[in-house]
Amino acid sequence: MEQAAAKIIASSTAGDTVVASAARISTTQGTALEIYEKSRTKDNNSTLIEKVVGSGHTSTLEHQFFTVAFDNVSVCTEEFVIEFRLGSYTVKSRRYVDYTDAGFYIPPMPDKLLPDYRKQMQSLFDTYAELLELEIPKEDARYLLPYCFRSNFYCTMNARELLYMITVMCIGRGSYYPELKALGESLREQIRAYFPNLPELTAKRYHTGNAENQGRYKPDKKFGKFPDPEPAAAETILRSVPDGEDAANLLANAQNANWMLADDPEGNYEYYDLIGGERPRELELIHAQFEIRNLSLAAVTHLVRHRVQTVLVPHVSQAVRTQTYVLPETVRSNEKALKLYTKAFENHAKALKKLLKAGLPAEAVQYFALAGNQVNVICDMNGRELLHFMKLRTCTRAQWEIRGCAVELLRQLRKQCPTVFRCFGPSCYVNGSCPEGRLSCGKAAEIKTQYADLQIPEA
Repeated sequence: MEQAAAKIIASSTAGDTVVASAARISTTQGTALEIYEKSRTKDNNSTLIEKVVGSGHTSTLEHQFFTVAFDNVSVCTEEFVIEFRLGSYTVKSRRYVDYTDAGFYIPPMPDKLLPDYRKQMQSLFDTYAELLELEIPKEDARYLLPYCFRSNFYCTMNARELLYMITVMCIGRGSYYPELKALGESLREQIRAYFPNLPELTAKRYHTGNAENQGRYKPDKKFGKFPDPEPAAAETILRSVPDGEDAANLLANAQNANWMLADDPEGNYEYYDLIGGERPRELELIHAQFEIRNLSLAAVTHLVRHRVQTVLVPHVSQAVRTQTYVLPETVRSNEKALKLYTKAFENHAKALKKLLKAGLPAEAVQYFALAGNQVNVICDMNGRELLHFMKLRTCTRAQWEIRGCAVELLRQLRKQCPTVFRCFGPSCYVNGSCPEGRLSCGKAAEIKTQYADLQIPEA
């Protein structure tokens, strides 16, 4: 049986010397290079680091970086880890890689349930393979993948963030899930080779008394009845944005707007100059708060990759509760694929009900979420991040579900404030060129025309 593992495979050179230098620089005479050279020969670096961290100055740890390989973990673990936004992640794509033989994680459960669990999860992979044989694209067949399927990815974090993540896995909300707790404990022992006593110091400073760690994320022992699975379409609803042209006025009155924006005698600003510029900081003054309803768990991954935002995503077990699911057009238009697809969701809900009745632990329920199950997500992005989001997600290369949401959101934003958001769109429209190279759709000129003058194409 494949074992889930997390292994530190690389770290920045000079290790504790750099961190100790950072700990000394604020209170020691000399230049940065002089202090670094002295730290190379000091024998009390570890003691100093522990003293400084113990007093709360943990930012010094940010000068040390680690790369962790997460090997054959469940995709639930992947979703958990990616929540830590001060990290870099590279994940195996479910849009392009065949996951027929990926395998799946088996959470702790009574032995009597294991045969039914294995049978049910394998049936989903078998149906996934059948959809591929029917020439359903991988990015659409993946909606049947259960959230116990094996994921492999790399994560790079500074020592401060990694120690925090380890603590959350060991004694925080992650500790309710045996897989996460075991991975956290493994990483905790590995990081001792670099900082022997810091895991305990970090744990002591962790606020275990707050609402989150008192059980807000504790699995619900009573799931009750599940509704029958029901396909639903993604729907984007704008909650709030600076009213009308207030967003435009805010940008125009920004501290350095008079040199960033071209002004004519009538007071008109050319926002294309700002938005197409090298450093559009003024855009950070405006925000859009919006809700995306009925977004699949698979598409959520495309959304949360944008780090500079506030995004509220329900726990994956919430998707198990609702039992609604996305229905891609490629499946809808294929009679045989449609029957396989809808039957898979229905059978999966029945299997979960049976296992719960037989004693399936509540903490195992999250692994029954399917990538096509849907949740409602709330986001807040500033204008600069929103521009980046639109450049990537309204592109024809974007995954169709998240692209549909992005196009609909842009349509609503342009109605609210056309002066500013007329400049937003895919990269070829905003910057004048396509960054996709050989993967370009080759329709840049056509797309530029479509997005000009508020003529946004349907997603």
